[in-house]
Amino acid sequence: MTPTPEAPHFPHGRVFLTESIVKLAREGQADILKCLDRHLTGDWGDIQPLRRDMNDVALAQECGAIVSRYDISPDVKIVILTTADRSLTKLMLLPEFLDDIGD
Repeated sequence: MTPTPEAPHFPHGRVFLTESIVKLAREGQADILKCLDRHLTGDWGDIQPLRRDMNDVALAQECGAIVSRYDISPDVKIVILTTADRSLTKLMLLPEFLDDIGD
């Protein structure tokens, strides 16, 4: 019997994938939909305990950004960010995420 997929825990809004993420998916190097599903169902992946706690609070209080990270390989780390207002979910590589927060 196939298990029933878990329902998303929060709305994702528009979903945006960077060119790097699209390339990974096309080349079969990462299961992007699986990462997105994990993010939306509260599996925050390979993040620090403080970020995990921040995500849990943002989910419970329905405010604040939610950030997940999935380490696909030592060189490939996918970050998924859902904005505080839940209008956008962006999938990107870790360096792209770091560039975004540096701006």
